[in-house]
Amino acid sequence: MPVEDNHWQFLPPRLRPRAVELRGTGQLRLIETTLLVLVGVVLAIATINDLAREAKINHRLVADLTTWRDYTGHDYHNISIDQETLGANTQREVLCGNTRAGPPDASPQLCLGIWGPVVDARRAVHGGWYLPAYVEDFPHERYGCFGAAGRGRCTR
Repeated sequence: MPVEDNHWQFLPPRLRPRAVELRGTGQLRLIETTLLVLVGVVLAIATINDLAREAKINHRLVADLTTWRDYTGHDYHNISIDQETLGANTQREVLCGNTRAGPPDASPQLCLGIWGPVVDARRAVHGGWYLPAYVEDFPHERYGCFGAAGRGRCTR
């Protein structure tokens, strides 16, 4: 029997709270509990998978920053990392940073294409290009392309 309370009258009778549980075999409660447990397990697996993926990406990007600093000899911290230019989901990144000290983009930028496994906290540089100061990384702005990463990416 539904609870006789005018507060719940807007709900259909089947959705109103009950004063006592109806008699039955408990099958519905068993199915609901099983489904809730399954949903919880799927969410836990998805969370663990996402955290592991993030940790792997973070490890790779830290290695990329170390590689850029070692390759250029500059200990700059304002380095842009682009994961889309060489293809999303390819684990190939482009890191761009100033060639001289100063605010970001204030001097010509050296962009390096970096990919491959992390070895000794670094990854392999496969080429790159230069960008003039204060411009976005578009193909028509690039110059001085070198290596496999730069091949066919410069228009001037």
